[in-house]
Amino acid sequence: MNSKNIDEEDAGLWQSEWISSDILEFYKISNIIYNGKTKYQKVTILETLPYGKCLLLDNKIQSSLKDEYIYHETLVHPSIVMHGDPKRVVVIGGGEGATVREVTRWRNIEEIMMIEIDKEVIDICSIYMSELNKDAYKDKRLRIIIEDGRKWLSSQPNNTIDVLIIDVTDPLEGGPSYLLYTKEFYELAMKKLTPNGILATQATSPIHNEFVYSSIKKTLSTVFKYVVALHAYVKSYSSLWGFLFASNKNIKDISSEDINSQIKNKAVTGLKFYSGDLHYVMRCMAEKYEQLLGIEGRIIADDSPIFIK
Repeated sequence: MNSKNIDEEDAGLWQSEWISSDILEFYKISNIIYNGKTKYQKVTILETLPYGKCLLLDNKIQSSLKDEYIYHETLVHPSIVMHGDPKRVVVIGGGEGATVREVTRWRNIEEIMMIEIDKEVIDICSIYMSELNKDAYKDKRLRIIIEDGRKWLSSQPNNTIDVLIIDVTDPLEGGPSYLLYTKEFYELAMKKLTPNGILATQATSPIHNEFVYSSIKKTLSTVFKYVVALHAYVKSYSSLWGFLFASNKNIKDISSEDINSQIKNKAVTGLKFYSGDLHYVMRCMAEKYEQLLGIEGRIIADDSPIFIK
């Protein structure tokens, strides 16, 4: 999605962002904190009136201090409770640090790896949006590797990752992430996961990008035996957001009571949003909305990728 270019003289005016191919949203900005380009993408950090401080990549909001915890908690914690007792967790993407922040809440995890292609995003966010990682980068269990996530994954031994979390940008044409939504990538990921391993991925908006969301889910379903969807409303995205979890282990039968018990027994603290009750609500909402939507989607492949318009 493209957005109005920001100049210093625009401060205090309005930022525009295409929410979908036929919806344009405007929000007021009070300060341009950072505006630049890395090797891979445009990076902008703004102070906005409705969402607070925001990170934008390629002119699309990625994280808002006002509600980022909804996105990051929903992406991370279901995958950990679905597994039950992961020891090795790998995050691909997540350069602002909030995803690994959530992973570090689980003290039973022994090794955390973050594979990020764009070191400049890590550096920029560490300076201008350090609120997002809350010292997660200081966790002794964490290793940060600067490399293309798919290339790194292909070099790893099979059956060695308990939870693989894909926190990358939407599949944009020319962007750095679109080959992390294909059948070939999911087949690679399945080989690297342990037999009870879990893959978690953000899956765009099921409201504004229905066909893309449905295609991501269909593609996952051709590779993994079980796929579970959760939908959560994120105000700064102006939409419900889709989260998909895949495994060859049955991850559909986990109960609200079991989730709450795991959170309590493993002394996970600091959660603002996720709980067993909300897990059930988000799953029911996803199932109902997908039923009403009724969009089939298609299988995404390396030679036929899918893009958000």
